[in-house]
Amino acid sequence: MTLREFFHVLWQGKWYVLVAIVAVVATGFVYAERQEVQYEASATVALNSAGTGSGENAGAVMADPDPLVVTSPEVEQAAADELGTTVAELGSVATEAAFDPETQIMTITSRADSARLAASAADAYAAAYVDHLPMVVQEQVDELDVQIEALSEQIRDARATLKVRQNDPEAVALQDTGEVSLNLLTAQRTGYRTLVSPGQVVTSATAGPVGLGAVTILGIAVLAGIAAGIGIAFLRRGLDVRVRTIEQAAEVADAPMLAEVTGLRKSLKVFADHDVLPVASRRATPFTESVRELRTAVQVSIQHHAHPAIVVTAADPAVPRAFVTANLAVSLALSGRRTIVLSGDMRRPEIDELLPPPPTWRGSTRELRPTTIMNLRLYPVPDQPLDPADFLATSVASGLVDSLRADADVVVIDVPPVLAAADATILGSYADGTLLLAAAGKTSLGVLGRAADRLRTSGVRLLGVALVGVAGNHRIAYATTYGQGGDMVSSASSPQEPDAVVTGQAAGSPPSMSGGMPIDVRGEHDVPSPPRSTDSASGARKRATR
Repeated sequence: MTLREFFHVLWQGKWYVLVAIVAVVATGFVYAERQEVQYEASATVALNSAGTGSGENAGAVMADPDPLVVTSPEVEQAAADELGTTVAELGSVATEAAFDPETQIMTITSRADSARLAASAADAYAAAYVDHLPMVVQEQVDELDVQIEALSEQIRDARATLKVRQNDPEAVALQDTGEVSLNLLTAQRTGYRTLVSPGQVVTSATAGPVGLGAVTILGIAVLAGIAAGIGIAFLRRGLDVRVRTIEQAAEVADAPMLAEVTGLRKSLKVFADHDVLPVASRRATPFTESVRELRTAVQVSIQHHAHPAIVVTAADPAVPRAFVTANLAVSLALSGRRTIVLSGDMRRPEIDELLPPPPTWRGSTRELRPTTIMNLRLYPVPDQPLDPADFLATSVASGLVDSLRADADVVVIDVPPVLAAADATILGSYADGTLLLAAAGKTSLGVLGRAADRLRTSGVRLLGVALVGVAGNHRIAYATTYGQGGDMVSSASSPQEPDAVVTGQAAGSPPSMSGGMPIDVRGEHDVPSPPRSTDSASGARKRATR
């Protein structure tokens, strides 16, 4: 996935990201407000040592470094007395100790609901522990005295035995080992006696909150919300069954990619306001440029066919098919091709009103007639009592398509969605190719795949797919501004003016080349005609902008 695709997914799921951030931050705020803050304080006590002589007996002794001594009943009672409280009340303070043999530091940590109590408890335990250390040392001396007395008794017995049996090996060994051990224990006892100060408080306690503060919690909540929002956005994208990209559409339909039609929403609004098809205007917009790309792709697909007929259909009603078809036909006509549009949607005809006759036209509206666009004529929906599918399957309908071919360079046939009726497959069999439209973000992948399969099953040639309603990109924006200058710039500076259209020609008349001016593929030399204000045009605007 490219960086652009990554941010595109995030933009599509921006509301999910925002909701996730708000929800997680709100939860973090509530947690930070309601959590019971605990405070922790630590005091340190250094255990002093004393030497035990020199030579083989050299060593050092210190008070017993067992951490359990710190929380012993004697020390706890002394700490409570130091704080002026009882042992029961002091029990609400959690106190523990840890000894580091390398530094000979005993760390005493107390945790309580208030900073003052935690610090006071840690200091009280440290002071009580230091005061209790001489008793610990005395207990160690008493234990040494017991061991010394036992060794002395052993040595006396060994000597008594040697007086009777001078070379008794067992008595010799007991005497020798006893003397060595006695010397060692005596040196240790002497060291303990010289240990005047067994320990001292090195660092007084300073309390701080345990765990995360409110600011930290909110910061983590923001990051967690962003992560959750991104995850939801990508999960939504992974579970999304709608067509999002032209690559998806082409893969599902197993057909070539023809074009991405962008700027649809704005173009529909402009059409509703001014009643002028965007491609008929002089302005280059993302929509008109993408329609011209679609026209070029279609022309390449049918370049080997003389007088080709093209069916334009959609996978579902979500696509503004008639609006896109009308603009595609206008683009073909403005490129110099004699174009005829056949209104093949006999159920919900719309393109008849999107391409009305010139204001001066007085002919029948039920026959081939001109439009307000040069080189473009329209054959309105046939008035038949038969069911549309039954009529389109007759030789009359196929003959109509053939007769229109003979009178035009290209015939564009607007038909209903593929899965809505059999009309698309019937008319598609008369044409040289079918253009399948899908709506970005609306047409489901399954519907698009079934529509393409139905066309192929009926023997219809699928030219490719076009995705309508795609968000614009920098390439299209660049294409719409490249080469602008002079009149183009001045035209763009009046966005409130209705777009210009091309004056129509009489049915069957040759393309107008007045003044030797060639027809420009972008309609740069089109002559404007008055905007329409008929009721039928108003109805077309409403349906096109649905």
